[in-house]
Amino acid sequence: MTERYVIIGASAAGSSAAETLRRHAPKAQITVVSDEKITYSKPLLSYYLAGHLGEEQLFFKAPDFYERYGTQRIHARAVGLRPEKSIVELSDGQKLQYDKLLLATGAAPRFPKIEGIRREGVFGLRKLEDAQGILARLPSTKRAVVLGGGLVGLKAAAALKERGLSVTVLVDSPHVLSQMLDESSARIFEKIFEQNGVTIYTKAKPVAVLGTQHIEGVQLASGEVFECDVVVVGKGVDPRLELLEGTPIRKDYGILVDDYLRTSVENIYAAGDVAQARDVLRGEPWINALWPCAVEQGRVAALNMLGRAMSYRGSMRMNSVQFFGVPVISAGLAVLTPGPLGGRPGEHDETLESRPAPGIYRKIFLKDETIVGFVLVGEVPIEAAGVLRILMERRVNVAPIKEELLELGPDLGRVLPLIVEHKERFVEREFQELVQTVGV
Repeated sequence: MTERYVIIGASAAGSSAAETLRRHAPKAQITVVSDEKITYSKPLLSYYLAGHLGEEQLFFKAPDFYERYGTQRIHARAVGLRPEKSIVELSDGQKLQYDKLLLATGAAPRFPKIEGIRREGVFGLRKLEDAQGILARLPSTKRAVVLGGGLVGLKAAAALKERGLSVTVLVDSPHVLSQMLDESSARIFEKIFEQNGVTIYTKAKPVAVLGTQHIEGVQLASGEVFECDVVVVGKGVDPRLELLEGTPIRKDYGILVDDYLRTSVENIYAAGDVAQARDVLRGEPWINALWPCAVEQGRVAALNMLGRAMSYRGSMRMNSVQFFGVPVISAGLAVLTPGPLGGRPGEHDETLESRPAPGIYRKIFLKDETIVGFVLVGEVPIEAAGVLRILMERRVNVAPIKEELLELGPDLGRVLPLIVEHKERFVEREFQELVQTVGV
């Protein structure tokens, strides 16, 4: 009997899973359900909003991807899940029977619970239709307010500034990028945004979006009003868990999965921004809502749905972005912020910090002589960030080269002995070949 695989969600994790399933199971019946008609890259939406990319450049899969892979694509929303009968109920009335199910429902923008937040003219920046809606209003828009100073919020602010708007960013937190950067590095970017004409207010708590026929402004708890024609919400995302209602599937902040990306219910798996999977630094379930993580989880989940018994080695937080020409890389436990996925006291016991030149800032966070996080601002060698990431990911004791870390150049000769010393953590072929080539 032909195996029936159903995937809910067609973004990074869902598409990766569908491709993997078809590659290894050419005769299987694969169905992908999504409430969006096309498959595109959500991280690129701000570049589309800024005018740097056309719509066709957002697509990371060809328009005929599912057709070529012999996969059924259903444009509908999954509205019910009945694990006891192995059935998914859709908004169009269909009921899909499955043998194995993957939940790749992703995440939704987190809108503040304030008056008027659902008025016409208030947008998230999570879907293509959000960006299209903002672009449609640009001819009649002069002023924008962005709620939130996270990655999406600041990318939206930069894009709207490039479009010629007057832009104000209102941030609840004491500094911007509170889930990505420590305070010192965040202040660098606040200054950069101000120098480029974007006004940022921190510790600013909005209480209402004002307007009747159209958006007129945003009011703070202090009573201050910021006039605007459009509001963009960039306050982070929350996993989409609606489908779990009434099911025994275990959840915490997201859907809890084991090292094989299995949920607590037989034959149901989860991957992507909705899955709370192993974090390699914390050693416990966590959500690192990153595109590469979602792609890898989709692949691993698919292999396990096929019975391949592939263990997911885990992920860690890592972001790389550029604002107004200044790049920043943040990785691991680089912040200690409150919230369901914030850092915790005690995750660092030592920090190394340097400012070798104007516009360059480096900070490395250590715990028990191992790297647990780092922030790099300004021009840095990509290879150097890669070395830090590998040492952190493999939990290598860096005491012998600690003094060289901030120079971003522990040379290969210094790093190789550490790889040899911890060779059980470097089993991949490229590491073995490297050691053999150098002869350590």
